Order: sequence, then C-alpha cells, then structure tokens
Amino acid sequence: RRVEELATTSKVMFSNKGSKPKYDSTTRQFAELEELVWHACYREFRDDAYTPFHEKGDISSAATALLEQSADRLSDMVANWVRVGFAQGNFNADNCLVGGHTMDYGPFGFMEEYNPLFAKWTGSGKHFGFMNQPTAAFVNYQVLVESVVPVIAAATGDDDTEGLAHKFLLKAKPLFEDKVDQVFRNKMGFSDEMEVADDLWQTLQTLMQLTRVDWTLFWRQLTMVAAKYDDYEDDNFEGMLEVLIADGNQSPFYDPLTKEQREQYLEWIKRWRSLLIGEDGAAERMRMANPKYVLREWMLVSAYNNAANGEEGELHDLFALIQKPYDEGTPDQEAKYYRRTPAEFHLAGGTAFMS
Repeated sequence: RRVEELATTSKVMFSNKGSKPKYDSTTRQFAELEELVWHACYREFRDDAYTPFHEKGDISSAATALLEQSADRLSDMVANWVRVGFAQGNFNADNCLVGGHTMDYGPFGFMEEYNPLFAKWTGSGKHFGFMNQPTAAFVNYQVLVESVVPVIAAATGDDDTEGLAHKFLLKAKPLFEDKVDQVFRNKMGFSDEMEVADDLWQTLQTLMQLTRVDWTLFWRQLTMVAAKYDDYEDDNFEGMLEVLIADGNQSPFYDPLTKEQREQYLEWIKRWRSLLIGEDGAAERMRMANPKYVLREWMLVSAYNNAANGEEGELHDLFALIQKPYDEGTPDQEAKYYRRTPAEFHLAGGTAFMS
C-alpha cells in the first residue's frame, strides 16, 4: 500500500479545532484507517505484524511492528539505491510503499557522472536528488508514522499523538543515517562498524565532484586496486593510481587528471590503504558492494530502438548481463558495457535527462 493512502485516510478524520489535531475513533473514517493498517500488516509484514496480533485484536502492537519494519525496509532500499547509483527521481509519499518499495518511477535512472543532486527528471528538484534520497525516504516515513499513530493512541488511551510520533521518528532517524554510512564503508572495503572510514568518504566525494568521475566505473576500478594489491602494507601507490585511472573508455575519469589532482588522489589512496590494514576480505566486500554493470540509459535506448525494428538481440544481451552485475562478464560484455557514456549521449534529451 502507498504511504499516501494511509495519509489521506488519516487526514480526513482530523479536525483542526483546538490547539492540537483531534480525531474521533468512533467514526467510519477511523474504522477505515484501522482496516488499512491491518491490511498493510497482512500484505507486507504478515509474520511480524499480523499473525501474532490479529486474532487478539491487538492493533497497537501490530501498528508498532508495522512502523518498525517499514523503517528498516525503507532505509535498506534507499541506502542500496545510493550504493548502486540509482535515482528514483520523484520519491514522494505517493510513490513510496509501506513495505519498503517504490512504484510509478517513470523518471528513474542510473547515475553516470557523479553529482550528489543527480536525477534523470528535470523536475526532481534538490529534495529528490541522488544523495538526498535517504532524507526523502525519512520524510515519507514521517508521513506514515503520523498517519498510523492515531490507531496506536486510540488503542492505548494515549491522546498524545505528537509524542508517540516523535518516539518512532527519534528511533528511526539513526537507522536511515547509519545504513548510508555502512554503504560507503563497504564500498571502500571496510566492515559495517568501521566508523573511522567515514571521513575518508567525505574527502573522496569532494575529489569525485572536482574530477568528473563515473560512479560505477570508479568504484569498480577501486575494487580492482584492492584485489590486485592485496597486501595492504604495499606502498606502490603510483601503481594503484594507474589501476584506478585505467585506459580508454574504461577510465572512470571524463577528463584527464591534472598533476595536482593526481597528488590529491595519491594522498587519498595512502590514507585508504593505511586504514585497510587488518580489514580481512576487503576486496571481496568491495566486489559485492560495487556492481560492474548497471543498466545505463544509453544502453536501454539503443536496445529498445533496435527491438522496435524487430532486432531483439541487444535486448536479450542486456537481460543476460544484468543477471550477474557483480561478475566480470565476458570479453564482449566488458568491451560493450563496461565503459563511460559515449559523447553523443552526454546531453541527449530522453537519455541524459527527461522533462
């Protein structure tokens, strides 16, 4: 169910009389909200939020479990969007499902050149930009909480819906933040708990913005550095930088690095390597956090244009490719799909952006 469905039903039953919104639990609208909550529990979190409580009529516990499970799934989803470079583009409450999914994502796309505010749709605005998606998800969760807490309040005799909502939001906010932090720790090869690596990401993202870098290629090339130089006390930092830079279309950099930029990346690599000492399994952790292939828009445009003319081979090729996005792929797949955006698509309407 959409978060907006519960929000609309909840809003209908409130009046604005007095200093705080009031609701009447005897109305038909309130009964509809309870039914929606039970239905969401059944559809999305049956084992945790429906089966243990429905026969007892314990809607307070059911609604509490629903909100806790929803926070966990929503925060997982948006953290993984960031991990793979995906931008939903219009992640409001109407496009957010209680079960931690999205729908109606027509303007979606995978980011190529790193931009923290990236979105395919020109109407997305900063609030739906790439790195703001966890915040947008939390706002949707806030709408869900405010819509569901009246049911808990009525069942428990607690009229302080604002106080109840605050407790849920206070508990959930660190969840959304921590999962994004863990994503970047893993992308750099660190374990979930390696908080000391967070400053490393802050430095890196500044460098990435200054040097026009491809999101997917950069992280996969960095993974190759970790795999090739698996002795983390190795000090061949120039060799590591050359692996990161790579050659031709497989280089993650859209422009050649200046001497100063090379020095900045070398300093970052030195810090990164020093922190990796003692981190077992870093290269494999990075491989599974950094896909080699994503469905870039220019690939899809080519495939569906060819399919429209009866040539479906490319469409089948992409389908096969994306079944194993973390694998190295065949030499042919690597040559065709592990590369920067071709120049002709950089500013192409309907491919680089959508209006």
